[in-house]
Amino acid sequence: MNRRTFLTSISAAAAAAADHTEPVRITKIAFATIEGRFHRFVAMNAYDKAPKGHTYTNTLVRIFTDQGVEGAGVMDYSTPDAAFLKAVRQLVGANPLSVYSLKDGRITGRSQAFKALLSTYPHLDGPLFDLIGKLTKKPCYELLGGPIRDRVEVYDGTLYFSDIWFRDRGVRAVMEESEEAAKSGYRGLKYKIGRGNKWMEKEAGKARDLEVLVAARKTLGPDIKILADGNNGYQDDFEGVWRLIEGVKNLNMYWLEEMFPEDVALYGKLKDRMEKANIKILLADGENLSDPVKFAPYLKPRRLMDVLQMDIRRGGFLKNLEMARVGEEVGAISVPHNWGSQVGMFMGLHIAKAARSIPGAEDDRSTCDVLHAEGYDFRNGYYTVSSAPGLGIRVDEAVYRMKCKDRETVVS
Repeated sequence: MNRRTFLTSISAAAAAAADHTEPVRITKIAFATIEGRFHRFVAMNAYDKAPKGHTYTNTLVRIFTDQGVEGAGVMDYSTPDAAFLKAVRQLVGANPLSVYSLKDGRITGRSQAFKALLSTYPHLDGPLFDLIGKLTKKPCYELLGGPIRDRVEVYDGTLYFSDIWFRDRGVRAVMEESEEAAKSGYRGLKYKIGRGNKWMEKEAGKARDLEVLVAARKTLGPDIKILADGNNGYQDDFEGVWRLIEGVKNLNMYWLEEMFPEDVALYGKLKDRMEKANIKILLADGENLSDPVKFAPYLKPRRLMDVLQMDIRRGGFLKNLEMARVGEEVGAISVPHNWGSQVGMFMGLHIAKAARSIPGAEDDRSTCDVLHAEGYDFRNGYYTVSSAPGLGIRVDEAVYRMKCKDRETVVS
């Protein structure tokens, strides 16, 4: 399908609804499991029990209206249990344009009637913003405040423990993946570390972590951003974290992420040592923090986290936008966490295009055959963000009928 055909199909119903004099109403909401596919086999991280593999699952959310306009998105990492299905029923019959507070065509918050629902289940931001964007013929970044940058930088977040899974190739397995990512245009690569947490003997694992990061800089040269994510694999090992930092201090590392579980005292101790040693590596964390208020102790009276990472699906658009504003006040940036969701990556691109202190997005390099997307173009480390209404996605009905329909749950 070419761009003109796609844009015609995605906006025809929206145009009809926009010209209609009657208020639009939500008629039903459908949930179904969909499968996404990574660009290659992905190994494991510090806490996994097995490799990620080739695929993952999300719960697709489809919000239908009486005027033929549909919003699509995904849930967070949960599935629709009885409590959620009961709560979401209050959207049926509602005018989607009344679910949020809108001013001058932009969403400024949640309306009072739906504040409790959307605060409890912020992942509904995805499909609802998509729906509202289609009804108002605006891309999500316009609903979030309008564009402040032309393109959005992304990093490849798929560099896992291939050296352990492919033992015959060792570190070279990770470097081959690194070379592929760089040749594909990525200018930032994030490496999983924390091998000593469970996959290797502790000291050998820490030595391998350092070996991989040193090899990455040698392989990629000076211009690629190198990031490292411990997935809490260095918990209860503060001195191990410090030895790693001393080992990489001359590699021009961009950030270290989630070395241990969020802890104000430990982050303060680490910041003290880094400042004393004049080490400038950014500290990133927060994917497990579900609300902007939980970041406050890490930002004031002293900034302990430099990169804030609330998950884009778990926190939704509004909580992530609020988090970014709070962080910006103290000089922190925000790059929302995303994993195992192409839709999550699209959400990250839209919020980054609209928020000055969100300079980039996390790319898990995955696709989903149930969804068609238009207007996303990746080149030289940056994405052009779709200007189609909403998230610029639509459901492939033929694939949906074949793979998802028989497992669908409908609230009406």
